[in-house]
Amino acid sequence: MSLKNKMTWQTLIVLALFQAVVLAAFYFMARHLLQGMEAWVKPFLGADGSTLPQEALQAFTNLETLMGQAKRYLPAVVFGLGGLGIVITWLAVQGLGRSLIGRAQEAGISAAPVAPAKSAREKTKTEGDALPEDLDPKTVGAAQILSILQRQGRFIDFLEEDLGPYEDAQIGAAVRTIHESCKAALAEYVQLETVMDEEEGAQVTIPVGFDAAAIRLTGQVEGDPPFRGVLRHRGWRIRKIQLPRITAHLGKEKIVAPAEVEVGGDA
Repeated sequence: MSLKNKMTWQTLIVLALFQAVVLAAFYFMARHLLQGMEAWVKPFLGADGSTLPQEALQAFTNLETLMGQAKRYLPAVVFGLGGLGIVITWLAVQGLGRSLIGRAQEAGISAAPVAPAKSAREKTKTEGDALPEDLDPKTVGAAQILSILQRQGRFIDFLEEDLGPYEDAQIGAAVRTIHESCKAALAEYVQLETVMDEEEGAQVTIPVGFDAAAIRLTGQVEGDPPFRGVLRHRGWRIRKIQLPRITAHLGKEKIVAPAEVEVGGDA
């Protein structure tokens, strides 16, 4: 049942109950009034009425007959007119309700804000930010990190470079620059903290119930924890990460670093 039909039936039931209470009260009041009038008229029609003029006696007789007919037809008249009143009232309420709902809907439609049309630039930007269907959303973060490290530290260039022809001193000087740039780039978007606070090389105890994803055991691992060993690496965990928006070239062509062409430059 729709909400509109449900409200219609609820309105009808409420009106019927209200009218029933009012009609019942009116019926019993009218019946009590007629009974009181009958009790008042009967003495005049009995032995006490023998001294009354003939015209008065006939009037009381007609009054008694009228009250008898009124009592007979009282239920039909009261409840019949009451039922008709229920229908008329219900139709009036329904009409008023529809009118108010229509006005409210018209006011809502006219007052509803119209969304401004997107400009061609905004539309192009939105379409450019969309990821291609074959790009797994889980890999987007990794691609963004690579893009950041390459843009600010030439990290991919360093890894893809053939270091064979270079001397160790040349490599060391390049690594220092790359290290500083990549560290600054990473710190800008990612906050890291160590998994364990002890210094590397220190003796540590791994308790029962340790997190196997956070602590990896190597060497002679036998039995159950606690384990005693040497901390070889403190580990890293991400405390906070806030990557920039996906760039259009990454979303469309999976470009981590665009090619650069110097127009008008010499070879």
